[in-house]
Amino acid sequence: MQHITRSPRPAARVALAAALLFGAAGVWAQSSVTIYGLIDIGVVKGNGGTAANPFALGTSKAWTLQERSGSRLGFRGNEDLGGGLSAQFQIEHRFRPDTGAVTNPTFWHGRTYVQLQHKSLGAVYGGREYSPAYWPAYFTDPAGWDGVGTLGTHQYAGFRSTGGIRTNNTVGWRSPTWGGLSVAGAVSLGEGAAGRDSAFNVQYRSGPLYVGAAYERISGGPAANDGDTLANLGASWDFGGYKVMAYLARAETGGGTQDNDAYSLAATAKLGPGEAYLAWGVFDPDGDANSQRKIGAGYKLPLSKRTNLYADVGQGREDGKTDNTAYAFGIKHSF
Repeated sequence: MQHITRSPRPAARVALAAALLFGAAGVWAQSSVTIYGLIDIGVVKGNGGTAANPFALGTSKAWTLQERSGSRLGFRGNEDLGGGLSAQFQIEHRFRPDTGAVTNPTFWHGRTYVQLQHKSLGAVYGGREYSPAYWPAYFTDPAGWDGVGTLGTHQYAGFRSTGGIRTNNTVGWRSPTWGGLSVAGAVSLGEGAAGRDSAFNVQYRSGPLYVGAAYERISGGPAANDGDTLANLGASWDFGGYKVMAYLARAETGGGTQDNDAYSLAATAKLGPGEAYLAWGVFDPDGDANSQRKIGAGYKLPLSKRTNLYADVGQGREDGKTDNTAYAFGIKHSF
């Protein structure tokens, strides 16, 4: 007997194609890769002052094209592994948009890590990532460690980690958030060339309140840095139309032989269609009568969710040196 195989009817073929399509989409939805970045360019002018002024132009009086936020191109991805477990990665390149040059000889100079995350147990990661001690400083600087108005490195009170605010050769853990509370810890391995850099933080965020505290220590390595520590505490309260911020830090430097202090007050306020900020901070080195003071102010005008115009001014003051003032005007576009 001859068997004849019939093709599915048109309606059946449509149903089969739809099932395959949506089934494949369900698989693809389990993983994703995002390309992101920002390009920031501004016109900056300094007055040639000699006082310290983080992220400003030092003694330069020339008109300069300079970025406020570090321009970058990045990739991040997520894969759902099932059972509450997922994997993520992030790699980020930094560059200067006015010349196209890389910001640092290290091509992936931004965050470069891979992690496993469980919704109940937190995330374990390895690579190059921000130190846990960075976040209490970042969340209490209204300029976000960007531009001539930022408090920036003054907040670290002279402490210099082995890799900067992002540490290399790092293994870390980030907890889930429990009712607004989270903790994180990380160790940057010296690998025989530098000291071991260990840090942890505790942060609480609920409604308008943010409080964060952190501690970082270098152990081993060159004697000039062995035993250096940073302890910081930051807090902010958002009143809706404006926010106030306060910050304190104590650092031991010079192999743990010098005690330095830093403190700051800052605020942001809705002003017209944009937002203004004002910041004042002091870095007081141990045994140095010439404390370094910084005043920063700025205004951000959003043209859309991804594009804004900005204007910043920052002035550094130091006894025995001339005031160092810098101005910046520019545009930032995120994608």
